[in-house]
Amino acid sequence: MRIRISLIALSAACLLAGCATAYQPEGVSGGYTDQARGGNTVQISFRANGLTTPETLHSFLLRRCAEVTLQNGYSYFVVVHTEAPIQGSDNLYSMKTDTATIQMFKGSKPETAQAYDAASMLRQALAENRESEEPPAAVVASPNNVANANAAPLPPPSVALIAKQNPNALTNEAVHFENW
Repeated sequence: MRIRISLIALSAACLLAGCATAYQPEGVSGGYTDQARGGNTVQISFRANGLTTPETLHSFLLRRCAEVTLQNGYSYFVVVHTEAPIQGSDNLYSMKTDTATIQMFKGSKPETAQAYDAASMLRQALAENRESEEPPAAVVASPNNVANANAAPLPPPSVALIAKQNPNALTNEAVHFENW
């Protein structure tokens, strides 16, 4: 029994280590952190593993800057200070961190070339990652919505689409660890 638990833990660690860091709050495999510096200034960091490209790391950092700006009721941000990405070593699984300090602004765009429109930046980042700001609205049948209630059902998704979204969804077979 103890061997099975060890194998399961080892398998989970290998799966986590084999992936680039996702855009997420700070966790075991990396993510973003925010620290208010007072007024309209915030320091934002994104920590990622060695499989995450420097371009992706910087893109995630700017995306988080845009989100923080909009969440605080501002429209624009200016990067006032950056720290060179810190990397532990050249090891594939080492963590690297990119940090920026931003000032956020309301109203008209600041008169500097380094000012970013937060809403545009966020839309661009979401489009690049094929994400949307809001999940698509589900059609709900109600007594007032007779047309949708009587509409023909949508065809099931294709096998290719299911396999693309989750390759393991095509089988119902359990994973057998005895053969490892």
